[in-house]
Amino acid sequence: MRTPEERLALLDRTMSEVANQGLIHLAPDDEPLDGRTVAFDGRTVVNFGSCSYLGLELDPRMRAGVVDAVIRYGTQFSSSRAYLSAPPYTRLETKLESMFGGHVIVAPTTTLGHLAALPVLVESGDVVILDQMVHHSVQMAANQLRAQGTTVELIRHNRMDRLESMISRLARRHKRIWYLADGVYSMFADLAPFAELASLLDRHEQLHIYIDDSHGVGWTGRHGRGPALEHLGTRERLIVAASLNKSFAAAGGALIFPNAELKRRVRLLGGPMIFSGPIQPPMLGAALASAEIHLTPEIEERQAALRERVDFCTELLQEFCLPLAAKDLTPIRYVTLGVPAAAQEVTARLLDDGFYVNIAQFPAVPMKQAGVRITLTLHHRLEDIRALVEALSRHVPGAIGRSEHQRGRRSDPASTAKTSVAVRADDAAPVLRLERHRSIRQLDLREWDELLGGRGTFTAEGLGFLEQTFVEDNSRPEDRWSFHYYLVRNQHGRPVLATFFTAALWKEDLLSSGAVSRAVEQRRRQDPYYLTSVTFAMGSLLTEGDHLYLDREGAWSAALDLLLEAVTADAQAVGAGTVVLRDLAPDAELASELNDRGFAQISMPDSFVLAPVSDSDSEWLAGLSPKARAHQRREVLPWDDAFSIEILRCGDRIPTEAEFDHLHRLYRNVQQRGLEINAFELPRTLLPNMLRYPCWELMLLRLRPGGDDPTEHAPVAFGAHFIGERHYAPMLVGLDYSYVRSHHSYRQALRQSLLRARHHGAERVLLGMGAPLEKKRVGARPHARVTFVQASDHYSQEVLAMLEANLATPRSMVVTD
Repeated sequence: MRTPEERLALLDRTMSEVANQGLIHLAPDDEPLDGRTVAFDGRTVVNFGSCSYLGLELDPRMRAGVVDAVIRYGTQFSSSRAYLSAPPYTRLETKLESMFGGHVIVAPTTTLGHLAALPVLVESGDVVILDQMVHHSVQMAANQLRAQGTTVELIRHNRMDRLESMISRLARRHKRIWYLADGVYSMFADLAPFAELASLLDRHEQLHIYIDDSHGVGWTGRHGRGPALEHLGTRERLIVAASLNKSFAAAGGALIFPNAELKRRVRLLGGPMIFSGPIQPPMLGAALASAEIHLTPEIEERQAALRERVDFCTELLQEFCLPLAAKDLTPIRYVTLGVPAAAQEVTARLLDDGFYVNIAQFPAVPMKQAGVRITLTLHHRLEDIRALVEALSRHVPGAIGRSEHQRGRRSDPASTAKTSVAVRADDAAPVLRLERHRSIRQLDLREWDELLGGRGTFTAEGLGFLEQTFVEDNSRPEDRWSFHYYLVRNQHGRPVLATFFTAALWKEDLLSSGAVSRAVEQRRRQDPYYLTSVTFAMGSLLTEGDHLYLDREGAWSAALDLLLEAVTADAQAVGAGTVVLRDLAPDAELASELNDRGFAQISMPDSFVLAPVSDSDSEWLAGLSPKARAHQRREVLPWDDAFSIEILRCGDRIPTEAEFDHLHRLYRNVQQRGLEINAFELPRTLLPNMLRYPCWELMLLRLRPGGDDPTEHAPVAFGAHFIGERHYAPMLVGLDYSYVRSHHSYRQALRQSLLRARHHGAERVLLGMGAPLEKKRVGARPHARVTFVQASDHYSQEVLAMLEANLATPRSMVVTD
């Protein structure tokens, strides 16, 4: 997402869609609860969405503890703990210290516990490393650390090899290194790698670990202390946060420290310990009752009973070959389904069958890893679990099939071929044929140009140039592109859809703000391929225009399904983790189709088009606004005679290698400043190759001789322009910035490109993105453009988002692994 507003808009669309389907923000009927079921509009369903894993919330002892506390202390004790604590606090913290084996502070919530502890524990000279999947509440606290000047970093989920590498690198500059992670990750339900963490603590004295073990407390470990303390024990450089909700069935959070001094400092200085309200007496009574249960042998019996349910569920899921995200023994089971539409379908069908489960999709999980989250409690019977898994086995294969092949279309076994695939939906749907090709030479060139040639710079000839330039044996990986062409035809052989994609190495910050890209480029001085990956994108990084032909009178939605199925397979085959459909005109209907298929919409900078192209300067000037017309007459037209123009085309003179080197340097001057669309530098062979194709021309601008200037015979600007049948597209510009202000060289390059468009009889000039003010001044109009992105992993975008947040707090920095 390019802006916070766009992120919120995407989140709004995503959450609203699921809420409108009745899958979230539900309110059960106001009836007594039994822990096992809930009712909606009088219909009872088995509840697999509760995190009360040990089923203590209805235990008579818990209820008695609440009643006793209300009778003794009332419904509330309205005082900050900085002044007065309700009487049960002291007893509760004492019991929790017996339970956890450390020094304990009780916080109003686990989230407020993080906000109380971390800003006190972590100093500005420390460095914090966040696990990619650490809970959002911990990330909120990290934002406060960043504001106080602490370096914040991000590491891929559970990658202990990278963590050790980062520790070794950062130990030279930082006194202490903090690693923040979860004990049990609340969505995919995998555990932190405790054995490796223990080894790292033993080997690195500067390492401190802070673990949010909210989903681990109660159901495992001695006295229910959770997996973190069970595996790591009480250590001087380990702090654990626990929840008194979930298994504990009360309210609040607990912070477990290795010594009394850390407890004292957080209790005295932690913001929420001073300014937030306390846990109220009724829930303090519940927490006391729960702690007493945890300190008896009964807790082991409850843990064993829950493990039986978890093992039973896991075995059934594996028996039915359902895609389980993690096999660690936890009471959370996550079934991965792919795109959000599949998760929504399965969740809705399970609800119809009498089972409530948690839908999980972006932003809680990556866009292509949506699924259903099942939480198991002691309220569940084994027959409940079997019935749920059997229902999953009925619905998951079809939903995944519709996710992969969209709406149940069945591919011919030859669908892996690169030429053509026959596909039929059902008896009522049209027969469509998908063609896949790897070179423009394999297509009917005339047909291609009829479909797409007038839309941009990707005529058959233009694509031939690209294929010849970005070949697989180029020395730089960013110059090795693979080309993929797709056509979908109806039963009569007429095209319904046509487009092409390229697989190429992209900078992950391509669509980030210029400020973010500048920060990333600093890191690339040492690591040129930092935050880069293979991307499978519609069009290419050197094409402009509308890359998608879609016959909206035909079966376009079905054709789109076939395209995306093939694109997904081809992207996976080339190792691309991100699929991009770029530079499309805003289209609500198309956007809805793509959102359903797991694509996120991103607004692009406006693309500028000048149309029509005037026949004379007088006509052109008459069409401008008074202000723009005055600007052209004052700042641009007087410089026409200052430059000599040379046009080079296929068959004309070939510049020397020294001339090409000079032009490439002029291009680099512009490329290195243009960070709003941050792409790799194009290869040195690009300009010589252009002159082999009639669809390209180079325009060189030289200052007319008139002095002792040693550069007077070298171009001070140039343009590389694509010539279409009825359109013209200036694609590259190179500048000597010494003359941009003094001689208005960029404005002259822009003006001369319009004159060349007039010379060629073009009806439109495609000016692309960037320099909006200058393009508006020549009469070009902005055209809104959007891009759709589907990423299998959001790590890079999370790094960039963290970097963007860091730039708003200049004292801190972000360096990632």
